[in-house]
Amino acid sequence: MIPWMSIVDLGHTAVMIPAAGAVLAWLIVGRAWKLALWWSLILAVGLSVVAWSKMAFLGWGLEIRPIGFQALSGHAWRATAILPVLFFVVLDRAPFAWRIRGALFGGALGLALGVLLVIFTFHMASEVIASSLLGCAAAFVMIRVATTSPPPRITPWAAPVTMLAFVAIAGLKPSSLNHRLVDVALYVSGRDEPYRWSRQIDPSASQAGDRKTLKTCEARIVR
Repeated sequence: MIPWMSIVDLGHTAVMIPAAGAVLAWLIVGRAWKLALWWSLILAVGLSVVAWSKMAFLGWGLEIRPIGFQALSGHAWRATAILPVLFFVVLDRAPFAWRIRGALFGGALGLALGVLLVIFTFHMASEVIASSLLGCAAAFVMIRVATTSPPPRITPWAAPVTMLAFVAIAGLKPSSLNHRLVDVALYVSGRDEPYRWSRQIDPSASQAGDRKTLKTCEARIVR
């Protein structure tokens, strides 16, 4: 039996943020300064757009009701933006055709994850489609820049530093940032309670009126 939820969890911040950091570490150790700068910029802009779209709903209830759009999917964006670049970088010394195949495989995996998000009702199709398009665009820009820039230098320190970066970032528990989005949205908007997602929220949270439980449930979607 295929562990479908394991595929969905690939897009979690606990996995993708350390993976993105590992890619950045590889570029820095390889002295590919231009690529490292581009990758940092793409991540900063993309993650910020996703975060603000979520806070816009949590704090102000901004949504597009006719198509069921409440916020961008962090899972879908991270998977489609990071996985293609990750495979492209991992295959750095392989023939170019194989690097492209790796990037396409990463993109396909990210899109499959998006489909599962819809099937399991974590997100509406409109949210996943928009997020996946933005993610694929981010990956395309990074790969396009990588094909026209000097590749990272391979050094004995590259692999150890990359793995250390992954472990170190994972140890910081980046998934905890998901819970902070609710706090920031409430602080900026001045509300006492966040607007509630219409999907995958534990009914006991609203029935009990437990704000902490509600925020925890909401974080499943915010993650």
